[in-house]
Amino acid sequence: MYAEKIYLLDYGWLGGDCGWFLPGAAGGAMTYSNRNPEKKWIEIPVSGALIQHKDGYILFDTGISPEAMKTHEKGLMEAFPITRISDENKLENQLKKINVKPADISFVVISHLHLDHIGQAGIFKDLKTPIIVQKTELESALSLLWQGKGGAYDISDLDPLRNANWFPINDEKFEIMDGVEAEFTGGHTRGHQVLNVKTKNKKYIFTGDYLHLPEEYNTESKGWLLSNANEWQDYMGKLKLKGKTGTNMVIGHDPDLWNKYPRAPNYLE
Repeated sequence: MYAEKIYLLDYGWLGGDCGWFLPGAAGGAMTYSNRNPEKKWIEIPVSGALIQHKDGYILFDTGISPEAMKTHEKGLMEAFPITRISDENKLENQLKKINVKPADISFVVISHLHLDHIGQAGIFKDLKTPIIVQKTELESALSLLWQGKGGAYDISDLDPLRNANWFPINDEKFEIMDGVEAEFTGGHTRGHQVLNVKTKNKKYIFTGDYLHLPEEYNTESKGWLLSNANEWQDYMGKLKLKGKTGTNMVIGHDPDLWNKYPRAPNYLE
């Protein structure tokens, strides 16, 4: 068994300092010989994936709330402002492109609970759709928010999801359907996970924010958005090995994403 089709969903664009993603001089940090490095601002897409499978639909990540600039912490939105978004980028409208309704979704898998990955999950609360997240991620996000140290977590995303149909897992690998597997990575956040998907002819890994930019993979290093360097480096070795077996990486924030892969209603096979 394997996934039949994969649709990539376009949730809009964010901006941010390159230093969040790339370390050292590459990210504009000061060095001994360059005390005034050139800072670089980049824009990145926000995306998700809908997996069509014989046994149902699996949604990976829900994007950012279209209202985040008004409802989220001002400092957070100053660091990661929404630069492009419209009604077309709303989750339900992305699903309409492929004649799917939120009620048709069997499972929602969240890579991690930062604002640009959990922001539109609220539509699944009353539907009681299972929301699969690493237990460590949910506990960490709520603990940090309770202490007023939310960082890229925002209470405006999580508070509406009280009593949602959460399924916190504590597995390194968890097969959701044949050929569709959530895999713990940590690194970026305490409970970050990626999604591995097999189709009839190809293998894909949806990296969430384990990787924001392809340059992180090439240099094997990450910028300020790093929770645990040892976990991040450990998983990099696994990812490099997967690359040797023909696994295709889909880096959801890659600025060149939409030149590499098609948007829904077109699909990957």
